[in-house]
Parts: sequence; C-alpha cells; structure tokens
Amino acid sequence: MEKDAKMLVAAAQKLKASGIKATPKRQIILAYMMSTASHPTVEMIYQGLKQSEIRISLATVYNTMQVLQEKKLVSAVAADATGHMHYDYVKTPHYHVICVRCGKIEDILDDSYQKLEVKAQKASHYQILSSQYEVFGLCPNCLAKEN
Repeated sequence: MEKDAKMLVAAAQKLKASGIKATPKRQIILAYMMSTASHPTVEMIYQGLKQSEIRISLATVYNTMQVLQEKKLVSAVAADATGHMHYDYVKTPHYHVICVRCGKIEDILDDSYQKLEVKAQKASHYQILSSQYEVFGLCPNCLAKEN
C-alpha cells in the first residue's frame, strides 16, 4: 500500500511538472503506466484498473492517454494486429524490439539511436523534436515454434 501511495505522489508530481492538472484519475492512470513493465493498450489499462476495483471509464483512460502522449509522458509504441495502440511510459531513453508474429514488445535500454537525431538535424536542418526507433523480428518463443 505504501508503494502505491508513493507511486501516486510521483505521478502527481510528474503531471504537475508537465503542466497537466493532477486529477485523481490521471494520477492513477499515470501511476499504472509508471509501474508496469508491459506495453498496454488503452483497453488493457482499463481492464487492469477495473480488476483493482478502481471505478473509471474507458473514455477517461483513452482521453488521459492522449494528454499524456501530447505531453510526452507516454509514447505510442506500435499497433497490434487488431489496430489497438500499445503505450510505454517514458522513463529513460530506449527502443523496442517487436515480434511480428505474437506482438510481444521488449524494451532495449540503449540510447545510442539518439545519435541519429543529431545526424538527421545536420543533414536536414530540421529542428528535431523527438524520434522513435523500433526493431521488428521474431521473438525466441515464436522462433522455437517455427523449428
């Protein structure tokens, strides 16, 4: 319970620092994102909170995720086979490896891809605001099923 309270306080601080009104529902949703190692869809977040007996609407989760994405607290990673977007809490620079068969998404904690931003800026003279790097392949489980 103490861990949950600390996570809610941290979420409130991050929301305020980003200029977002720290409503209780937004705190809960951001705390959920901060505490999960998975890359959930809006529906998965909604179901996870519902199982925790938190009363929240699917529309609230969707709208909050939009706000969090606009303020760069979460990022959209990839859509699954059904078209539902998966999200990731932005804690440290990293990229994703995504299985093209089962949709599994893994974080790779390496920020060397950010050097490409500098190259892109020099080559294009754009002001680079952000970048996203993803690698697609077959995960070990799907690869094992093939063999």
